[in-house]
Amino acid sequence: MKKILLIIMISSQIFFLTGCWGAKEIQSQTYITALGLDYAEGEFIAYIQALNFANIAKQEGASSLQQASPILIGEAKGKTIQAALSKLEQKSALPLYYGHVESILLSENLIKEQMKSVIEFIGQNSLLRYNIWLFGTEQDIKQILTSESFFNFPSLYTIIHNPKTLTENNFFIPIEKYNKFISTYSQPVGTQIIPSLEMNKTHYSEDEEKKNIAVVTGGFVISQKQYKGWVNKKDLVGLKWFSKKATNIPLSLFEEKVSVIIQKPKKTIEVVNGYKPSYHLIVKANAVLIQNEEDISIDKIKKVLEKKIKREILKTMEKSEEINADLLNISEKTYRYHLKKWDVSAINSIDKESIEHIEVKIHIEQNINYKH
Repeated sequence: MKKILLIIMISSQIFFLTGCWGAKEIQSQTYITALGLDYAEGEFIAYIQALNFANIAKQEGASSLQQASPILIGEAKGKTIQAALSKLEQKSALPLYYGHVESILLSENLIKEQMKSVIEFIGQNSLLRYNIWLFGTEQDIKQILTSESFFNFPSLYTIIHNPKTLTENNFFIPIEKYNKFISTYSQPVGTQIIPSLEMNKTHYSEDEEKKNIAVVTGGFVISQKQYKGWVNKKDLVGLKWFSKKATNIPLSLFEEKVSVIIQKPKKTIEVVNGYKPSYHLIVKANAVLIQNEEDISIDKIKKVLEKKIKREILKTMEKSEEINADLLNISEKTYRYHLKKWDVSAINSIDKESIEHIEVKIHIEQNINYKH
């Protein structure tokens, strides 16, 4: 009798267990992985990039590479961003799901004229996370969203979705997530830089077919909620010496006969008193010498390397002065810790002359090993 009662009790509990009856099959929704937003002639143009996750799983689990996973691109116009996306939702073969969006790509027109609308849209959409990557482009957004990876890997293995792994061992400019951008957007000092992407077919090919790769070419600069223009990557060379995310920075010297890797540079900004703030900038780092074809002395390499880093910092400072924006965000320290000494206007009056002194100290370790 006890056994019968036990069986009845266990059986009755099964009906109260939560099941997966409401779960949706992976192929029953369209999983959006990136959004593209443009603005022209008074209308927003919304683009979606979606991937078939079932195909990707099969491809990544295969012993050999199969055909490239197709990329679905949707496009619609509307008076608001949400209106444009709603039109896509109404004409979609499968429901659109935004919970897997990893990146948002903005046109220059949108950055220039409608950044407020973008911020409102992201803030109001409960499925869009603040840890998405933020990019801009001057080119056709559809082309960027269909950029290729290597060996038929899906778009998830491109800089649009995975910039961190690409910049970890070859840092050039900071690529920040949206939460970093929005945290400083309303700040009355400093700048935000949205990395710009461009298609490049010059350097890679597979079976003699050129690969269409998205690459970073510079950045769109915003300061005090105002668009300041696009800046070439060559003019942003000083940024890497002030970024906490810079881990390995390769540099070539002596007409590329000497190569070094700078590891985790540390910067110090010292604020100097005066009628307006001025600064001492200090950069310290270790470097590994990986190539030295002509056996140039370590002391000579060190001097040339330190001068090069100073020149790069000054080059970016010159561009800052030209576009009236603090690209290195030097003024942020003054704003945070010395606001009682100077007003915001004085803090923002930063130019090349504000830099009283730049000190660079690099310790070089020789690490050239040849196989015999």
